[in-house]
Amino acid sequence: MKKEDLQRLKDTGNCPGGNLRGVDLGGATLLEAVLRETDLSQANLRGALLRRAILVQANLREANLQEADLKGADLESADLYRADLFKAVLEDVDLQDANLDQPDLRKAILVKADLRGANLFRARMQNADLSEADLYRADLEKSDLRDANLYKADLRESNLQGVNLQGANLQGADLEGANLFEADLSEANLEGLSLERTNLESAKFFKTIMPNGQSHTKK
Repeated sequence: MKKEDLQRLKDTGNCPGGNLRGVDLGGATLLEAVLRETDLSQANLRGALLRRAILVQANLREANLQEADLKGADLESADLYRADLFKAVLEDVDLQDANLDQPDLRKAILVKADLRGANLFRARMQNADLSEADLYRADLEKSDLRDANLYKADLRESNLQGVNLQGANLQGADLEGANLFEADLSEANLEGLSLERTNLESAKFFKTIMPNGQSHTKK
């Protein structure tokens, strides 16, 4: 971290391209802050108010963003490798092409988030709210989406190989062309879905509500 960059942030509320690695900004108010390409790796941003902040291509690797409010923020192509986003508010966030490799997104709010083309490999997303989120061509391989809300989510051509969707709500979701090879759909709700062009090879169905509304009772 560069002290002059931290001072610039305090003075102006912005620090594009700055070095704020490991900085402690827990609970800080950074509304609409311009942090484009800023290094915030391993930073403490727990509970920070970052609504509508510009974080395009920012480095947030292993950053602590627990319970941070990022509603409407622009995180396109940002690097959030192993970031802690537990209970974070990411509603209406732009995460197109972002790297979310192995993040903690448990109980995060991702309503209407734009995750097109995002890398969500091994993401921990239990109980996350992804209703109406755009996950077109996103890579969620081996992610944990137990009890997640994917109501009306766009999952077209997404990679859901080996994903755990136990108890997930997929009502109204679009799974056209999605890859659900070896996905666990036990107790998931698929009622009313069209599964044409969806790869369900080796997927697990147990107590799953099928598209026709009937429960699949056999393992």
